[in-house]
Amino acid sequence: MSDCPVITIVTPSFNQAAYIGRTIESVISQEGAFRIEYLVMDGGSTDGSVETIGHYAELLKRGDYPIRCAGVRMEWVSGKDRGQSDAINRGLRKAAGAFAAYINSDDVYCPGAFEFVSRTFLDNPQADFVYGDGDVIDEEGRRQWEWLSRPYNHRVMTSYHFLWNDFTNYIMQQATFWRTDVHRRIGLFDEDFHFAMDVEYWTRAGHARLNLLHVPVKLAGFRMISGTKSLSSPVAFWSDQLEIFRRRRGAGKLSRFLAFYYFNWMKYRNFDLAGARTEADSIFDRWQALLGREQAELRRQSERAFPVACFLAAIELQKRGDFEGACAAIRLGKDRGNWNSRRLAFFYASLNQVLGYKQARRLDTIVDRSIQLYRRKRFDYRYHRQRSAP
Repeated sequence: MSDCPVITIVTPSFNQAAYIGRTIESVISQEGAFRIEYLVMDGGSTDGSVETIGHYAELLKRGDYPIRCAGVRMEWVSGKDRGQSDAINRGLRKAAGAFAAYINSDDVYCPGAFEFVSRTFLDNPQADFVYGDGDVIDEEGRRQWEWLSRPYNHRVMTSYHFLWNDFTNYIMQQATFWRTDVHRRIGLFDEDFHFAMDVEYWTRAGHARLNLLHVPVKLAGFRMISGTKSLSSPVAFWSDQLEIFRRRRGAGKLSRFLAFYYFNWMKYRNFDLAGARTEADSIFDRWQALLGREQAELRRQSERAFPVACFLAAIELQKRGDFEGACAAIRLGKDRGNWNSRRLAFFYASLNQVLGYKQARRLDTIVDRSIQLYRRKRFDYRYHRQRSAP
């Protein structure tokens, strides 16, 4: 089996003693005609993680762990790093495999994932990335819901829109693998990103016209629990996402994204509109190194965006029955920016006031149902199709 492909897996780790054992076992227990190079990059854990990592490394070294593939080589280090992206990159720089991926220290791979992925790469030489589906799991590994991906669409992956009002990252990081030749072509993960480094990498690959192949097979489990980055704050990912939008869409097209950015800060700060604006504008600290012309354009885009955010806030406040707050938001929005840039949002917010509470709620119901139908047909179709388990 000397010609078996080598799969390099990197696990960035920091204080996840409760779960890292399950992560490690999900890697080294994979069965098939391949070899595993497993690199655990621990950031100096103090909760017992280091002892767990060392235990499995010693079992493999002694030959006391049952190996079900052509071979497993595990290497690990523990020490201070510059964050998750740095840890991933330090592992990837050592990668000797033909294919690579990273799995966080609380997530898991499904049995058979590596065999399926290696076979898919060999059967699809044009594929630079292979990504699949998975389950979102709780502390005990119980499924909370399914994560069903779909084929790569660069426009959608670099968008944010009221019709789905969510980041459109539908690629499951835990279920994503790539050829290590990709590192030469587009580099490693951007260490300026601390929350959406995976999305930045996928969209950078898409921008470079690399081939991202989706396979409708469950490959991993994503543990979404309290204390993880994914649940840290409803605005935590926005700085990284806006930087992705700026890079892929350009500063001159950022007002729509900034509008939702401000709106989400308003909701997070319980509709203290002025206070939310002050906090949200910290995004400009990230853009200080940009050329003056681009910085000025970003400021213009933010001035166009803030009134729209005010009208979105007014609509949300009306739904909650806070008509005084809604009126204040409308007044603030009317005093800012170019009328044409906010006409639709202003009209909808004002119409809600004219109709009164009951009629406005009926209008909201019609709009919400229309949006759901659109989402179901255009984006969430896989969740509504009858399908057999892979």
